[in-house]
Amino acid sequence: MPSKPPPPPAEPEVPARELTVEEKRVLFIKKLPDFKIAGDIMAIIEGMREHETVEQIIVIACRQLNGLATTKDGSAGEKRDQIRKLNGLERIIKAMDDHGSVAELYREAFALLCHLTITQSNMHKEKFGDAGGIERLLAGMQAHESDIEVQKLGCAALHNLSVVSFNADKIATACGIHRVCTAMEKHTHLDIQLHGCATLQILSICAANRSTIVAAGGVERIINAMTKHHLNIELAEFSCGALLNVGCATKEVRGKLTASGSLQSVKSAVQRAMAHPEAMGNTKTYGTMILDALTLI
Repeated sequence: MPSKPPPPPAEPEVPARELTVEEKRVLFIKKLPDFKIAGDIMAIIEGMREHETVEQIIVIACRQLNGLATTKDGSAGEKRDQIRKLNGLERIIKAMDDHGSVAELYREAFALLCHLTITQSNMHKEKFGDAGGIERLLAGMQAHESDIEVQKLGCAALHNLSVVSFNADKIATACGIHRVCTAMEKHTHLDIQLHGCATLQILSICAANRSTIVAAGGVERIINAMTKHHLNIELAEFSCGALLNVGCATKEVRGKLTASGSLQSVKSAVQRAMAHPEAMGNTKTYGTMILDALTLI
């Protein structure tokens, strides 16, 4: 029986060609939707690092991370924690610094920056402030004063951050009071007015900030918010607390209110807030203290 012929020699292995930089970029862009579906935050952030000079990639990556950070399936908090743990905050700040002139990129990065302030962890909030996040927020609000979405996100973020005293000091030092008052003056949207009043209330706990709030027109902004959105009981509580903190019950501020003709506006706004059938306890307590003091004039 004839023997079988020997098998042909194996083809020598051809080493795989390494992808060019451009091919890697194109491949990463194609994979980005799959990374989002899989929730692969590490792959997205690593891609932002590897392709940090490519504006198209940074825009898409920030958009994908935004989607994960605000997902409605109950996992948004976990996703935001993952972004923070993987140094996503630092990566976003770098993208804003490097590509701040690109409007679409800036909007996506700014939104993501704001979403990362949504946390119950004061440690995360303080880390945000320490990393330079507050300065980027305020710079974005200043550069895009007419953009209502930027102002909504910014005011909500400042409200979230200001509950930590370290951040409250940074916000006040970086002219955050002026930025909040400007946003409230230019935009009557409820979210801006609500979070603006809340931020002013928190910042006014510090005695050093009270005169700055009054000088920036904060009292007028708060009264206007209470008048425009008189049915919102949460805004009413923040507003009454802020008015009490800034000194509406003190002789000095009462004198300013009288001189500017704002005294009756304060009284009317507070009385309306207290009369709401669902007014909160603090609203009534703060309101009573303000009205009692104003009757002394």
